[in-house]
Amino acid sequence: MTAGNLSQLARADVLLLNRRDPWHPEAGGAEAYCFELARRFAASGAEVTLFTARYPGSAPASTADGVRILRAGGVYGVYPAAAGHLLRHRHAYDAVVDFQDGIPFFSPLFAGRGTAAVRVIHHLHRQRFDDRFRWPLGALVRRLEQRVGRAAYRGRPVVVPSPSTREATRRDLRLANPVYVVPSGSPALPGRPAAPRACTPTLAVVSRLVPHKRVELLVRAVPALLLRYPDLRVHVCGDGAERGRLRALAAGTGAAGAVTFHGRVDERRRQELLAQAWLAVVPFPAEGRGLTVIEANAAGTPTVARDVPGLRDAVQHRRNGWLLTSDADLAEGIAEALEELTDPVVRERFAAGCRAWAARFSWDSSAERLAAVVLQEGRRLRRHRRSRRRPNDLTAAGRFRAADGDAMERSIRRVLRQTDDYARRGDEFRLLLHDCDEVRAVRALRRLGVHDGSVTLASRRDVLLGTGREPAP
Repeated sequence: MTAGNLSQLARADVLLLNRRDPWHPEAGGAEAYCFELARRFAASGAEVTLFTARYPGSAPASTADGVRILRAGGVYGVYPAAAGHLLRHRHAYDAVVDFQDGIPFFSPLFAGRGTAAVRVIHHLHRQRFDDRFRWPLGALVRRLEQRVGRAAYRGRPVVVPSPSTREATRRDLRLANPVYVVPSGSPALPGRPAAPRACTPTLAVVSRLVPHKRVELLVRAVPALLLRYPDLRVHVCGDGAERGRLRALAAGTGAAGAVTFHGRVDERRRQELLAQAWLAVVPFPAEGRGLTVIEANAAGTPTVARDVPGLRDAVQHRRNGWLLTSDADLAEGIAEALEELTDPVVRERFAAGCRAWAARFSWDSSAERLAAVVLQEGRRLRRHRRSRRRPNDLTAAGRFRAADGDAMERSIRRVLRQTDDYARRGDEFRLLLHDCDEVRAVRALRRLGVHDGSVTLASRRDVLLGTGREPAP
């Protein structure tokens, strides 16, 4: 995207809708993603408001890192409360970013006609709805996510954290909207590890302890792992309604001495535990963001995860972790990874690969990418344009040299869309043109006066990393 998207949001009024704030007892990766972007929007000069649910001990209004936080309603009451807030202030906001946790906020129905509305979908919740709600409530909630959501957000841009999540969203929700990828960022990489690596095989899992996160799969795998690694230790970071049941499960399976439940920990302690671990484990059957993988990789720790949307983009098999098929035995997959990691040279090789991969992500870059989507939608609304093109998920990659690099950069900023991406190294330019096939990409280059450049279809990794982060070899 054009550099400086965040600066173009200065003095804009932006409303973010999310079920929880980062201090909510059940906050997780979705809340971290939302707030990391929110505070960067605020730092750019935008007036940012986060509307979220109340919880015991919370104030109805507060401010953090320049973000105004309004709280109203409860677990489900936050949705009508947010609708009422938008109706009362429908002309106060230039943009609304609607972070969907299963149930959408349906912000376009309540915001002003000229308000840019962007829908963020982390992952799909079909299985979670079936587990949590009985029929017919589960069917009703699925309809809200699918059919009603599709109608309410018709034509509005959608943001997802990975290419594979985009594929799943397009397939299962049958969206015809433009869908953009904005990945999770990475914590600041320390100059040295937060803690020394453990001398004995050690696992770490970072998760809310709720049923759909399936942490019990790891707890059940521990007895089999102890037969091969008697000195194995497992650190579970996170809290939730399942904590008591998981403790009882560990005791009942004979794993209590190997598993430590740390509860909710701060970022520093989380990084220490991840740095000590030989391996991080993501037992979740669905995870769109891959944020846990990136955090573990930043500590030099590879990850074992399922080959599911989101995680299959975050984990490069045998480079920064291992991907298991959906029917693979978790204990066996972890054991095979630990077997390789018993060699200190292999552990160090994986650690270096993990840190290199995590360094390719940043919250600053993610905020720029989300800002580009917001600005592009605002521009479309101001011009009263409705594209007749059916959006597609192709991205074209172009490379060329320009005799006058400065003049070419000015042309790129004038000709390309806000959501297109470019990088410059001297007189060499690299473009990523989203929602664009090779034929349209050639036409775009000709509008720039380029006739001898190369054009190919971008890889999923190109789409994930953008031009600002070189793809892994």
